[in-house]
Amino acid sequence: MDFQNNEFSKIESLKSTKITFVVKALGAIIFVSIILAIINLEIVVIESGRLSVEFKISSVVLSVILLSFLVYAVLKGKIIIRKNKITKVIVDQNGLHHYKDETIIESLTFESLYPNPDLKNYDVVLSEGEDVGFDICVYYFDKSRNTIIYKAIIFNTPFSIRNRKELERHFIKGVIKFRSDLKVSPKVLHLLNIKNS
Repeated sequence: MDFQNNEFSKIESLKSTKITFVVKALGAIIFVSIILAIINLEIVVIESGRLSVEFKISSVVLSVILLSFLVYAVLKGKIIIRKNKITKVIVDQNGLHHYKDETIIESLTFESLYPNPDLKNYDVVLSEGEDVGFDICVYYFDKSRNTIIYKAIIFNTPFSIRNRKELERHFIKGVIKFRSDLKVSPKVLHLLNIKNS
C-alpha cells in the first residue's frame, strides 16, 4: 500500500446534488401518487350503489387512518432530516467523522475499534444480508453503553455522497495502516479494490 510521504491524507465527502434532488423528487411523486390513489379509490367506493353504507363508512375511516399515518410518517421524516444538520463526512488519520459545519457530531475512530470476540473470524467484515446491499462492519467500544458493539460503517447524512466508495476505501486503508492488529476480510478488500501488502 502506498501512502505519500508516509502521511495519511484527509478525504472529505462530496455532495451529489443531482442524485439527492432525484431521490427527493421521486419520493415526492410516489407520496403524492399514493395519496391520489387512496382518494380516487374512496371516491369510487362512495359513489358505488352496490356497496352498503356500513362498508362505505368503514372504508372512509380506514382511508383517513391510512392517510394520517402517511402524512405523519413524512412529517416525522422531515423533522429528523432538519435535525440532522450533518454537512460533511471526513476520513482522516483518526478515523471517520460526521461534521456539523466545523464541529464533530459523531466519530468512529481507529482507536475505538476492537477485534472480533470470536478470535477465529475477521475483525472488519461485510454484512451479507439477502435484502440489503453489502455494508462494511466493524467492532468498536461504545463508551455510552460500556460494551463492544458490532456496527456497520454508514454515512449518516441528509444528502447523497458522490465519493462514498472512496471514503470507505480510505477508512479501510486507515484500519490497515493504524490498526495492523485487526484482520480485514478479503471480501472487504476485494469489494473496495484494496491490495493489502
